[in-house]
Amino acid sequence: MAQSTEPKASPDKATAKGGDNTKGKSRKELQQQIDENLRRVYEEALVQEVPDRFAMLLDQLRQKGTGK
Repeated sequence: MAQSTEPKASPDKATAKGGDNTKGKSRKELQQQIDENLRRVYEEALVQEVPDRFAMLLDQLRQKGTGK
């Protein structure tokens, strides 16, 4: 099952499509929001399982490496 890696905006920070979410925010606040979103995406990626096809390819590479 594929999971989206796009950051999830909290309801109070979400804007309509095409809207400007930067009005009234300082550069520091924007940087903090970017940092939080990047951390969230990274943490979600860490807990995702390796796809079966990728695991099979890794196994094949390991077998070739030990066969030499």
